[in-house]
Amino acid sequence: MKRASILKFTQDNKFVLYPINTLEGGGGRASSPYTIEKNLTYLELAKSLIDTLGHSIIDAPRILDGNAARKHHLKSVGVKTMKELHNGTLNIGIFTKNGKYYISPSVNKGSKGGFSGSIKDRIIIPESSSTEELATALKEAFAKSS
Repeated sequence: MKRASILKFTQDNKFVLYPINTLEGGGGRASSPYTIEKNLTYLELAKSLIDTLGHSIIDAPRILDGNAARKHHLKSVGVKTMKELHNGTLNIGIFTKNGKYYISPSVNKGSKGGFSGSIKDRIIIPESSSTEELATALKEAFAKSS
């Protein structure tokens, strides 16, 4: 299973893509490399996502200092605070499993509530889909996010 997240900062149309490493014993943690681009088309976003998923690691060791990891994540995304991270930002989560992409839109519940995904809104397409079909699914997922 490969995992990634895409943030869209709606104020300046900035996209941030990063892999999610699956931790030993379950859970996940944002990881490098962080890709930051402005004004991407959905086709360019899909191509970047495929590359980002390639950096996802399974059974990564647990991080001992969660606060340091959070600070690193915020800095890597280009913000200073959780409030800034959630200000007008959309998020979708993506994972691959059994030859399929699972693309989950989310609801932004602010800096205290975080991003909350909805299984009922999940978009599932084959991994064999064209880059154009993946781009269409990403566009649909962002349209369902709030």
